[in-house]
Amino acid sequence: MFKPGESGNPKGRPKKGETLSDILREQLSSIKIEYEDGTQVEAKTAIAAKLIERAMEGEILAMKYIYDRVDGRPKESIDLEHSGELTVVFEDAEKDV
Repeated sequence: MFKPGESGNPKGRPKKGETLSDILREQLSSIKIEYEDGTQVEAKTAIAAKLIERAMEGEILAMKYIYDRVDGRPKESIDLEHSGELTVVFEDAEKDV
């Protein structure tokens, strides 16, 4: 038994190796894109601008991606305790349940 304030794992959980997300974040921050007017931006800024441009042109998938990232995806729940019917309920992701 451990005494109060004593941990069974004082060094904590071992760190995992570098993840794909870590590598992508590093690359997106380190790569610079130069526009025709000479201005430079990080790759992630250029990608965001292109995504917004496509949404403004009417591309539904780009609009959905932006909405999901900015406002959060709606929560989905399934009521399985019903008399044979399947009910899917979409709730506002920002509401506390």
